[in-house]
Amino acid sequence: MSLTEIYRSGKTPKALYFAGAWLKSNRPGALARHELQRILRTWQDRQDAEAIAARLDFYFPLPADGKLLMPEEGSVSLHHPVIEGAHSVYLYDLRSWRKYFPAGMRLHFKAGDVFENPQVPTIIKARRLDCPGSENAIIFPLNTLRHFPHPHDAIPFSKKEPTLFFRGKIALKPGRIELVKRYYGHPGMDMADTGHSPELRQYQRPKVSIAAHFRYKYILVPEGNDVGSALGWVLGSNCVPVISKPQVEHWLMHSRLEAGRHYIEVSPDFSDLEEKLEWAESHPALCGEISEEGRRYYSQFLDSGREKIIALLILHRYFEATGQI
Repeated sequence: MSLTEIYRSGKTPKALYFAGAWLKSNRPGALARHELQRILRTWQDRQDAEAIAARLDFYFPLPADGKLLMPEEGSVSLHHPVIEGAHSVYLYDLRSWRKYFPAGMRLHFKAGDVFENPQVPTIIKARRLDCPGSENAIIFPLNTLRHFPHPHDAIPFSKKEPTLFFRGKIALKPGRIELVKRYYGHPGMDMADTGHSPELRQYQRPKVSIAAHFRYKYILVPEGNDVGSALGWVLGSNCVPVISKPQVEHWLMHSRLEAGRHYIEVSPDFSDLEEKLEWAESHPALCGEISEEGRRYYSQFLDSGREKIIALLILHRYFEATGQI
């Protein structure tokens, strides 16, 4: 990608991300713990304290007695987490908070995609809405490198191409395979596989940057193994997300998104895509409002200071509820 495309995409280059995460995880512990104590004393005096409290309770609703049982078996150290098979980005995200808390803090932590909710209270990227156990999924900002770029879309919605656009890997995902096969080459839609499976070669095209998506009015974001990872930056752009009702949610708080206000809703099997695209093209003003509402919703996640406070409050609540503080 060119430097312009990197800027417009709003995605942090991996080298910068890892450098920043290393610096955070190795800052002087005394300074970090002093900052945490200041935040604990003063965050409720902020003008946005009500919003912070609401999001804290959304990500981590406490039981009535305020206590959590944390089995020792399966727990890991915050300061030296060793998690077999864990992706490095998740571990870097976790380690970046270790200096804020004293040594000895332990927690249950799940890295990677979420196929089912945990059986014990666990720090995790997402919770599933389609199976039991959601109360054990304590949502935390993980894999932020992928899920939360800060897009810079300079193309107004009215100036974009009237096309429903999708690019993504579809192998081993039956719903996506059927979607691309059904609508590949369909007028008004541009859908293709970016993988390399030989049996899907006729549906494949090269990957495109986030910024390249901004040419189009409508971006289809199907859920993958858990959340649709593109949904954040689509909401943050001038495009309109086209999704089915979310079955998984993470830091973006998907269950608070409203169909017809923040996105255009389609059926889980995408059988009504033609109908919804026809509706969208006949209601340009309303779709423009959906685009604006999406950006407004996404803007609440762009205040890095507030996001840091919420993340620290989640960890502090966890250690307090489990009797470690």
